[in-house]
Parts: sequence; C-alpha cells; structure tokens
Amino acid sequence: MARLKYLLDTHALLWAATDEDRLSIPAARAIATTSYEQLAISDVTLQEIGLLLQSGRIAFQGSPTAVLGKVLNYVSVLPITLEIAIAAPALALPHGDQFDRIIAATAKVHRLPLITKDANITDAGVVPTVW
Repeated sequence: MARLKYLLDTHALLWAATDEDRLSIPAARAIATTSYEQLAISDVTLQEIGLLLQSGRIAFQGSPTAVLGKVLNYVSVLPITLEIAIAAPALALPHGDQFDRIIAATAKVHRLPLITKDANITDAGVVPTVW
C-alpha cells in the first residue's frame, strides 16, 4: 500500500465525490494532485454519511450506495484503533462532536494533514489542516 498523504473530513469527501464547487482551491488541488491510494477517510465518516442521509441533510442523484461505492474504490478507510479511541476525547476541541473528534484523532495518530473546512478543528490547531 502506498504511503497515505491526506485524511479527508466527511464534507471534503462528499464534495469531492459529487464534484461540488465547495472545496477550497488548496483542498481541491490537494485531492486532484494526490494519487487515490494516498487518500484516506476515517471509518466513522461512513457512519456520519449514513446519518446525514437518514436525516435528509444530504441526498444524491441516484443511489447513495452506487455514488459512494465508486468513491470508496479510491480511498483507504482507516479503522478506529485503541490509540485513536484514547486520543479522541483528549483533543482540545471546543465541542463534543464525536465524529469530529475521531476524524481529527485519526489524522493525528496517522500523522496526516486533514482536509477540512471545519473551523472547530482548523482553529483548534490539533492537527495540520488543508483548506
């Protein structure tokens, strides 16, 4: 497996997958110029997407499984480890969003910059970010 280069936050993955123009120029460039095998997501991103779909906060043209299934061919899915589970609650983030905590802890443990627009994460400085 190639060395991972970036971890994508949930919104970054969704926007990249649906070709939305909502990615910043640096984020879009980082994703576009990085080989697919070097991009990763946290496994909780999949659960967060499921909850967003169920609540109606996001929708896709066509089947979510078809759209996201294709995307998952191009990223590595990193599981929660004991180290990530212990690091997540200790992060100096200003809120208790468990998805954000686990995603940021995954980036921290794997020493990956996180592609995220989330100001709670970027402003906290707990991991290097790209936006």
